[in-house]
Amino acid sequence: MKRAQLRLLGPWRQPGRAGASRLNSSFSESLYRALTSRQLPLFFDYLHPQPSHLLNLTLTDLLPRLDPSSRTQTALPSTARPSHLPPGHHLVYFPPQVTLSQLLPDGTDTLHTPGTPFNRRLWAGGKVEFPAARSLLLDGSRAVCIEGIRDVIVKGQPGEEKIIVQIERQIGTVRDEESENDTRKRIWSNNEGERAHTSIIEIRDLVFMRDKTAGQLEQDKAEFCQASRAIKCPTDAEFRYQLKPTKALLFRFSALTFNAHLIHLDKDYTRNVEGYRNLLVHGPLTLTLLLTALRHHLEGKGLAIRDIEYKNLAPVYVEEELTICGKPKPTQDDAWDVWIEGKDGGLAVRGTVHLKHGQKS
Repeated sequence: MKRAQLRLLGPWRQPGRAGASRLNSSFSESLYRALTSRQLPLFFDYLHPQPSHLLNLTLTDLLPRLDPSSRTQTALPSTARPSHLPPGHHLVYFPPQVTLSQLLPDGTDTLHTPGTPFNRRLWAGGKVEFPAARSLLLDGSRAVCIEGIRDVIVKGQPGEEKIIVQIERQIGTVRDEESENDTRKRIWSNNEGERAHTSIIEIRDLVFMRDKTAGQLEQDKAEFCQASRAIKCPTDAEFRYQLKPTKALLFRFSALTFNAHLIHLDKDYTRNVEGYRNLLVHGPLTLTLLLTALRHHLEGKGLAIRDIEYKNLAPVYVEEELTICGKPKPTQDDAWDVWIEGKDGGLAVRGTVHLKHGQKS
């Protein structure tokens, strides 16, 4: 991958924001070359309604429905009259197709890791775009997710580095007989103007960190019961949905996404190895909650979500209340601020959504 291609990400990211430090470090440079040249496998799936339906069943009791008198639809929808894939539901399709031997001790896979000693991984944020007129239908058709590592950024002093691995994913439908080489040529593009066959474009920022020392873990445990320093939230939300994520929610989302990361499943591991006081709510789950809450709030207004850009700013824990909020941006007619507040009222996730006129999901 040529470095000039990174500029094509446009307003999504600023890949050069740590360019100076990267160029001044042979370690950073070699890591950048190794990861951005890594060819990742294609993830194929069939767009049956079952995964999306199971996600709806998982979320339906968490967020208030617009019509409380209506019965929850527990029957699997038919493909005869397919619905559109709702924003965010692509996260329960295209699971990482890896073997058990490709899983690391923490349950994550080897596809994006920079390797030892950067063994701890967190989901830092990203962006998802849903191009107009190319939304996916849950009609059972074959589809593919193509991934590429776009950028690698090293931050921090030697011995305390954090490595940000930026992944781009492009999703589109394919024919059963199409070769993998033809699929890559047709769907994967570095030029936004040539993405005629791409239905969803996603950027993920994963942060990889060194293992914590015994001293760091002891300090973390001593602070478990102390109030953390909270980031101030926006005010005057137009909607507020409060919920308490449970272990069952985390397990079901892990199962739907084929995610074995122990920070969502094993409390002892989370406390004694990662230094968090309890299980963490998945980054992609908080993204799904933001999109679902806004979509419900906009129901019947003839508007659809065009894109969302978000950052995970503070951990969100199981069995601790969170509040999903949103309000229109005062300076942009088609934009909303969305965010998640933690139990102490501090800002945990912050995002910006742009809307478009379009079909109902």
